[in-house]
This record gives sequence, structure tokens and C-alpha cells, in this order.
Amino acid sequence: MEGREDIDPLGSVSRSKLHFFWLADCSGSMKAQGKIQALNNAIHECIPSTREANRSNPFADMLVRAIKFSSGAQWHISTPTPVEEFIWKDLDASGVTDLGAAIRLLRGELTPEKMGRRALPPVIVLLSDGSPTDAWEGALEDFNNTGWGRPGRTVRVAVAIGRDADKEVLAKFTGNPETVFEADSAQRLADLIKWASVTLSKYASSGASQVDPTPGAASPLPPPPPVPVEADDDDDTW
Repeated sequence: MEGREDIDPLGSVSRSKLHFFWLADCSGSMKAQGKIQALNNAIHECIPSTREANRSNPFADMLVRAIKFSSGAQWHISTPTPVEEFIWKDLDASGVTDLGAAIRLLRGELTPEKMGRRALPPVIVLLSDGSPTDAWEGALEDFNNTGWGRPGRTVRVAVAIGRDADKEVLAKFTGNPETVFEADSAQRLADLIKWASVTLSKYASSGASQVDPTPGAASPLPPPPPVPVEADDDDDTW
């Protein structure tokens, strides 16, 4: 039987698995203005809403992993973790911004052999406040030409944290500048992280993906929450 669910001989339904990846920049610049703590707080705060969204999702169960990158890259959460069991351990900030190392680490997991034949489009959310310091272009090109990295096989978004984030690089990672979103405050970062974990997980579990990677094309994603209209406060913005 075709579809997103398989029925076993006993008549029960096996739900599909949705793989969700955080790629978190924890370079030294993330320590400034409390950005790394704002990131930690935002992920902590979104967990209850993400669990509720997963319980009400008729299509799939969400599995979460995370990569941290600074001077090199490491798995912060290496095992595909059901969102009901997901616990975020706070990141610290130091070092440089080795985005290429993070992409190579991700590529090793997004293979047809590891993802499975019927896997849903994985969601990849890149969070960064600066510019890469390693050979990220080659790593991205390699990723985009293999396995699940091919255009249209993933749902990719990036959050530019603060004014110094290199949005051109982030757009190359996502494949579309329309899927790069700015966070200039802790509250905006929290809003975008919640949107990514709740709304995008449901979007991807419906079988959708970013089918049009053409620069300048309209984003196929559900829109993020609107930016609140408030007076500028330099003490609160990055």
C-alpha cells in the first residue's frame, strides 16, 4: 500500500519518521550580547509546543538531532531522539565558525542507506551570526550533489542572528534567499525557532519539500510569524 504510513499484518499503523536537525553556531561571537544564551533559552522554550505539535501530527513522529560548530564541528545530540524525550543541553560559545565541518558531519548522516527508502524530507535549520572560517563552499557543493543533499530533498532554512550574519552564505546553504530569516533580538530568535520546530515539522511531514531552489523564487514554506512593530531599542537588538 502506497502512502506515508505502512500497515503491519496485525493491523496497526507505523507512522513515518521526520528527521529534524539543528545546526548551531557556537563560535566566540555568539557570546556577545547574550546571543548564545538566547539561542539556548529559545530551544528550551519551544520544546513543549513541539511535543504538542508532534502528538497532533497525523503523518509522522519527529526525531531531533543537533550539530554544534565553532573550531570544528561535533554532534551535540548524535542519536535521533523522539521529541518526547528531547532535552536540550546548553551550548557555550568560543572559537571560529567552521560551517564546512558541520556540513560534512551532516552529510555523513543524510544518505539513502541511513535515511531509508520512504523517509520524509528532513528539516535542517542553520543558526549563525557570522561568516564561515573554513572551506565551506566545497563541503556544501559536495553535500548538494549526494544523497539527501540534492535540491528538493530537504527542507532547509537559516536564521541570521544579528546584523553581522552573512546572509549571502546562509542563502547559498538553503538554496534560496527567501528561506533566510533575520533575528535581531532574543524575542525574534525565539519566535523563529518555535516556528521552525513546530510549523516546519508539520509542513515537512506532509511530504513537502523545497522544490524550487532558484534564487529569488518565492519561498514555498509556510510564513514565519510577523515581525512585531516596535520602537527600535539599541540595548535590545543585535
